[in-house]
Amino acid sequence: MNSSTDQNVTKTTHQRLRLTILGLLYVYMAGHIFFWYVLDIKPWGKTAMVGVPSLLAGHINAAAVMVFAILVSIFFYGRGFCGWACHMRGAIEFADWGLMKLGIKNYSKLRDKNILLNTRYRWLLRLGAIYILLIPVIVYWKEKGFSLSVDFMSPPPLSDLPNLDNESLWDHFPLNLFSMEYSLALYLFVAGFAVVLVIFVMSFVLNYFYGQGAFCRILCPYAVLFVPFMNLSPWQKKITRIKDCTGCRKCSNTCPQGIDVSREIYHYGGKVINRECIKCYNCIDICDNSTLRDINTPAAPQLIPRKEYDKKPWLSTEKHLQNFEPINPILDFISIIFALIAGALASELGGFYFFVGAIAGYILFRKAVIYFGSGSEKGLSKADNSQS
Repeated sequence: MNSSTDQNVTKTTHQRLRLTILGLLYVYMAGHIFFWYVLDIKPWGKTAMVGVPSLLAGHINAAAVMVFAILVSIFFYGRGFCGWACHMRGAIEFADWGLMKLGIKNYSKLRDKNILLNTRYRWLLRLGAIYILLIPVIVYWKEKGFSLSVDFMSPPPLSDLPNLDNESLWDHFPLNLFSMEYSLALYLFVAGFAVVLVIFVMSFVLNYFYGQGAFCRILCPYAVLFVPFMNLSPWQKKITRIKDCTGCRKCSNTCPQGIDVSREIYHYGGKVINRECIKCYNCIDICDNSTLRDINTPAAPQLIPRKEYDKKPWLSTEKHLQNFEPINPILDFISIIFALIAGALASELGGFYFFVGAIAGYILFRKAVIYFGSGSEKGLSKADNSQS
């Protein structure tokens, strides 16, 4: 088998395996709910990022163990969890595939050139998001103090992000007409519909307006927790140059996180050290010369200097290949505050609804500013030109 064939096999294997694993996460979640509520078999409680506030509140449960395992894994694999084992990444990949299959013009414009729209203040948005989601834990500390407890059966699979009583997703909804006792099937249908609605907004809607992986790049609050653990361990695997780079830039132009991979391996000793890397392996798979690999050994030297990377500023206004909408920086900042307030109000329906409110507030405010200020098409045109 020649090298070209080997590479094609590797491409197919990487992405098919990753997407299969992401899909199986939803099979697991559906199975967990079915066993818990229908068969009354309860092996363990919810396993999700609900473990973050659980850990902070001193509650050791299945979710807390999962989060602890994720944090430890960063020392060895970086943010591989984000690319391979996060259920939201699965929804985002499905949304990307669905929007492309539907041939939606606006999304095709963004996706064909991998245009990724972002905000100057994404870290403020992420920090604000995780703070709002952790408010119930802060209240818990204030009222009851920190107390260590162990219960691997709590919270149940359909529970929301934990508030004081680990209430379920449906308990805060204003039209609380049906309980599980009244109709299990109806309860599961309503809860399932709510979850699908939230995930749809976080994946399809945000992707449509801001390019693939928008939730991961702009809003995901858990990046705040993961990023400090990156690049600390000498054993952490990184995307690494194993042979001379030709500078074709396919890796950079296909990165769903907007990382300028080609420049990064040139300037940082052949390693991608960007903390936004989620190990999706798109850069490895797209390279015609098999230049990259995910390893923790030293990189191969760059034998042919890439003079274009020395002449051009590495960080520009389009940092990491991301584009900013044509919004005044002050209005950009206000859009973040508006989004956080909208999310906080929506979270009264249950913690997951924070994301629906924040995303709706973020999109509506920014699109209104663009539409009434400079025309609704100007932002996309500017992004198109910057990628040409």
